[in-house]
Amino acid sequence: MDALELKSTGQDTTECLGGRDLPVELWITIAHSLRLDSDHHFPFYPVRLFDMPALKSLRLVSRALNDVTEPLYWERVELSANARPREAMEVVKHLKANTTHQNYVKHLVLERWRAKRVVEQKEDGIEATSEELSELFTSLRNLRAIHFDWVYLTPEMLAHIFTLPKLQSLRFLHLPTVPQSVPLSYGNLPVSSVSLEQVLLSQSTDSSSSLNPSTCINLFVNPASLEKLRISFWVLPIIYNIAAEVPFSNLQTLETPEPSTLPGLHRFYNFARSCQSLTRLTLSPMVTDPVSSLDLIPPPPSDVLGQLQSFQGTLTAAAQIVPTRPVEELYVNCRSENAHSLTFGPALQRCSTSSKAIRVFHLKLVELREEYLPLIVSSFPLLEELEIGLTGHIVLGSRKNGITLHVDQLQPLSRLRSFTLKNTVWDANDRRVIPEPFPTMKDGPSQLEVMKVLTKDHGLLKFVEIGQTVRWHWERDGWRYRSLGECVVVNL
Repeated sequence: MDALELKSTGQDTTECLGGRDLPVELWITIAHSLRLDSDHHFPFYPVRLFDMPALKSLRLVSRALNDVTEPLYWERVELSANARPREAMEVVKHLKANTTHQNYVKHLVLERWRAKRVVEQKEDGIEATSEELSELFTSLRNLRAIHFDWVYLTPEMLAHIFTLPKLQSLRFLHLPTVPQSVPLSYGNLPVSSVSLEQVLLSQSTDSSSSLNPSTCINLFVNPASLEKLRISFWVLPIIYNIAAEVPFSNLQTLETPEPSTLPGLHRFYNFARSCQSLTRLTLSPMVTDPVSSLDLIPPPPSDVLGQLQSFQGTLTAAAQIVPTRPVEELYVNCRSENAHSLTFGPALQRCSTSSKAIRVFHLKLVELREEYLPLIVSSFPLLEELEIGLTGHIVLGSRKNGITLHVDQLQPLSRLRSFTLKNTVWDANDRRVIPEPFPTMKDGPSQLEVMKVLTKDHGLLKFVEIGQTVRWHWERDGWRYRSLGECVVVNL
């Protein structure tokens, strides 16, 4: 909130904003409530994104509210030299002339900024090149996160990255093009988060005189300071080579492709041995072929992943990695195993041998078979949070008595605080409309009977979501449900 504090300092805290006499600090809190729960593109960003349409509407309420929200409006700036070159250059020109707005920029997203010498065609006379961008880039001193997608870095831009005192996060959809003339002493960048996703090791069209990918990655990846790392399949060998020389001793969060071969798995375990502080691991599945045997994946050595607290991946991988590790949060994708429901129970039983009780369990699968909930309950009796996302239809079995049958099976979970059962998609970038899994229960009143069963059996319950449109929250005066356009207090 440091940028907003500039706006609240020196103002009367009872200033009239939007027609109501409220303290400026309260309006600042309201503005911050417009932040999204997470950034599905890159959850490593140090500050969550805003609901921009809502923020723009809030700015229009009054001149004073515009002043309060202005720092938030400029917090994240996206500049695409390919899709929107005219708009990008207008923003560049505006920020060059407005140092106050420069100070507000924390997240910078750069897409397709190329060297002037290789830009042959101009759109309506607009020349959106890295040389045009460089002056502005080197004026931004408060950057926390930078996102690069096919960007040519001038020597001045690269030098500036290594002088940013608040920089925490770098994200590369493709490696930037870095001139070979850049001194290699730029290494050891003290950022805590780096994402190398979808990175291919082929050279770009304007990289004939640029650093090779391995050297480029070494410029930005500093094992000593790195706490969060996301990597693609193509850069695994480079990261493994770095780890062989310098351990990633402070790495706490890792997202990496799941090894698809036995040698690849052993190489991953060797890399994980250099990450002794790792607490959160995501293994993204590389293949979706059904896995019929839990023993196709060997368990990690006893000296690997000893601090692991959270695991996300396939159920087959979880069944080998979670046992004897202090895992308390488990996020499982059953897309590939769904054809082999006989492995579901044994895999959960193996996961239940974590050295700490599983408290959070998120499960994504095609269909919820009737036997699955009892298996979850018996394997993880101390669950506090259970979320089930379905990509197909519900299979209720022979006793088709509705969803109440299933929530009855949750009764032994005496510590349950949050329960979610809804349809979902496999890919966060999938924008299809998700249908209601329970058409007869798509509003608050039709879920009352289910809520009565849940609240009777679970005294600690604070949140329930069944379906796509209704969310139940426990607040000081009782339960209330929120759906589109309404918030209703209900006496259960």
